[in-house]
Amino acid sequence: MEKRQRNHNIRFNMENEEARKAWENLHSKEVEKDFKSLNAFVITAINDYYERHLQIKADSYFETREKEDAFAERMVQMVEQKVLANLPALAGMYQMQQSMLMAGLIGTGQGVGNIYPQPMSAVSTAPVKAEQPFTKSDSNEPEENEFLDYSFGV
Repeated sequence: MEKRQRNHNIRFNMENEEARKAWENLHSKEVEKDFKSLNAFVITAINDYYERHLQIKADSYFETREKEDAFAERMVQMVEQKVLANLPALAGMYQMQQSMLMAGLIGTGQGVGNIYPQPMSAVSTAPVKAEQPFTKSDSNEPEENEFLDYSFGV
C-alpha cells in the first residue's frame, strides 16, 4: 500500500543569511495571513519557483521580456495618471473654446491668437493687383561701393 503523505525535513542554519531570511519569511505575518498553512505556502513557493526556473531555462530572454513588460506597464500607468490629472484643465479649455464659438469670437479675428480660419464672408473679393516685374533696385544685394570686397582673399 502506497503512502498518501510524504514528509521531508528542512533544516535552517541561523548562521547562514539566506537560511535565516527563509525562516523569517516562512514565519512572517503575511504568510500566516495569506496562506491557510505553512505547508500550503511551501508547496506554492516550490511549484512557482520551479515553473519559473523551467521557463528561464527554456527561454533565455524570459526575464528580460518580463522586465520590459513591467517597464512598459509602469509607463502606461504614469501616462494615464498624467492624462487624468490634466483632464479638468482640458475640459475647461474645451468649454471655453465652445463658448467662444457660440459667441462668434473665433473665426472673425477677435479670438485669442486667431488660430482658426476666417469665414468666407470675411474674405475680400476685391481684385488683386498684378505685381510689378522684378527690378535691380528690389534685390537684397548691396549697392556697389569702394569699401565692399567680394574677393574673399583670392
